[in-house]
Amino acid sequence: MFESLSPVKRETLQSIVHGRLCDLILEGELAPGESVTVASIAKALDVSPMPVRDAISRLMALGALTVVSGRSIGVPRLGLEELDDMLRVRLEIEATAVRWAAGNVDKAFLGALETVLEKMEEAERSDRVKDFIRSNYDFHFTIYRQAASPLLLQLISNIWLRINPHFHLLHRHGHYRVSNRQHRKMFEALQNGDGETAVAALHEDIESAYKVISATLSEGDATG
Repeated sequence: MFESLSPVKRETLQSIVHGRLCDLILEGELAPGESVTVASIAKALDVSPMPVRDAISRLMALGALTVVSGRSIGVPRLGLEELDDMLRVRLEIEATAVRWAAGNVDKAFLGALETVLEKMEEAERSDRVKDFIRSNYDFHFTIYRQAASPLLLQLISNIWLRINPHFHLLHRHGHYRVSNRQHRKMFEALQNGDGETAVAALHEDIESAYKVISATLSEGDATG
């Protein structure tokens, strides 16, 4: 009668490993050009290679990871057409999440959002790249979770698994300060109950980052 429990346990372990790898990407721990191996991940998580391979396969299917060379796994380089498509989709679905969140604002949400924003501003001042990327993710997803739509949140998460590592490229152009000004505008608009101004600030954030990333990728093509 207990035979059915084994597959559940196995799937739970695979889900945990998958979640940890997603966190690794979304929190800025893996930048374009960096690579990891199945063995190194398995050792860090103290698990066998099998659930790690399963998690990597799922992330490769989403376009979040790719084989770099031999046994090394890394972040795939986005093409300009992919980046353009991602821009259009992000402007639509993330704006929807901001609008829905704006209609669901409370003191706890604003307090949490301001705390994350202050961390992000401090990370920019201190030139801590990974801390900024982690806080940037926390800031956006604090808003997106407030939209109270698990399906919308999952769609946005899937896109961020592909775009988030490329936010490392914004650092070399000093764009984090610009981004924080837009984040501050977004926060103040939500604080004032102004959803459309918050959406406008989000659009500025997404579009300005897109311009820097696309220009950087184009420079790489020109010099490669």
